[in-house]
Parts: sequence; C-alpha cells; structure tokens
Amino acid sequence: MGTDLFDLSGRVAVVTGGGTGLGKGMAAGLAQAGALVIVASRRQDVVDQAAEEIRASGGKAVGMALDVTRTKELPAFFETVVKRHGGLDILVNSAGTNRRLPALDYTEEDWDTVLDLNLKSLFFCCQAAARILKGRGGGKIINVASLASASTFPNQAAYAPSKAGVKQATMLMAMEWAPFRINVNAIGPGWFRTPLNDVLFQDEPWARGVTAMIPWGRTGTPEDLMGAVIFLVIYVDGGLLAGHRALRLPKEMP
Repeated sequence: MGTDLFDLSGRVAVVTGGGTGLGKGMAAGLAQAGALVIVASRRQDVVDQAAEEIRASGGKAVGMALDVTRTKELPAFFETVVKRHGGLDILVNSAGTNRRLPALDYTEEDWDTVLDLNLKSLFFCCQAAARILKGRGGGKIINVASLASASTFPNQAAYAPSKAGVKQATMLMAMEWAPFRINVNAIGPGWFRTPLNDVLFQDEPWARGVTAMIPWGRTGTPEDLMGAVIFLVIYVDGGLLAGHRALRLPKEMP
C-alpha cells in the first residue's frame, strides 16, 4: 500500500533544466515513480543523454530541446507534449543560472540574463502549462526556489532577487489556480553541488566552511530531491483523474 501511494504510472511530467544538476535528479525520481518524463533543456544531446540514463534504469523518458527564455514558443512546446504523449500532468521548473559578481560590477546584461531565465521564463512556463492543466481538470507544478529566496550571500545581486521572486510567484499562482485544481509548490534547496556552482566547491576551504554550517554534516545531492518532488506531485483523489480525464469544474465554486 505504501508503494502504491507514490505511484505516478500514467502521468506525464515535464522537467525544465532536466538534463543536468537538480533537474536531472528530480526527473529520475519522477521516472522511478512511474511517470513518463519529458526531459527539457536547450541542448538536444544533453537531454537525450539524461533520458537514455533514465530508460537504462527502467524508467520512461524522452528528451526534448527547449530554450525556456524564448517565451513565445512555450505554448507550442506544451501543446506538442500533449499531442505526442497523450497529456500533461506535472511541470517541474528547474532551469536556472547565476552570475557571481559584486553588485557594483553587475551590468544590465548580467541582470537580464539571470532574471529572464530564473523568473520570467519560469512564470511563462507555468502559465503555458496551467492553461492546459486547467482544461484537464488540474495538475501539479513545482518550482525550484532556493535558500536565497529567504536569505542571501555576497555575489548574488540578481540570483537572490530572482529566487525571492520565484517564491512570491509560486504563492500567487497557488492562490489563483487552486480553484482549477492546479497545485503550485516550490522546493527551496540549500547548498547542493551542481554544475552551476561546482567552481565554488573546488575551493576546498570554502567547501569545508559551508559543510560545517550544515547540521546534517554534508551538502545536498540531486538525488536528495527525489522524495520531495514525488511527494509534491502525488494526487490524493481516489483514482478520480485516472478514470475521468474529462472532469470539469462547476461554474460556481463552493
């Protein structure tokens, strides 16, 4: 019974930034739970490799190239997912970047690069997916926020504001889309070693200092997010969506 509670068989999930780092770990977790995972990122070779690793482990995955900053193309991408794979149930927004510079050295281009990917594209991915999920009777959206959503460190002039924005946008969307049975949540990872911050962890004294601040005694790995993402996408509906995909909400919500 416990295993059945976390069964995502028949669900279709899109994971942006799913070819590397935290997104790759969450994509693998969703596939282990039975979902068909669309691994999405800019480079086709990267998503193909990630999808192949999932399939080699017994999961179901397909790689699809996607540049989330090209926001006008997002609706067509999600519509293609539905046409090719029969539906859309879950969106995980993990694509992100950082420019580590002192605030006095930041340029407008640096600021736009970080905010466009971390916040603007995330919002429009959510919007495009939610328009589909609304018509399907609901779904799940998970955004990747950060420890920097609530606190910050030096050289995060754009990253911290972008992740604070992810937190606030998630709260707003959760409130507005709840009547459509669309659950919107955010995961706030702390210090995880990924390709995005590997240069920091190569500084051994710095890495030891960060680790010393963590009561658990180690930094995170992408696999640590598997349980969290699976928990947040579980449907507690008695099998309703599986049997009644044409469910529509009443015009007047109670």
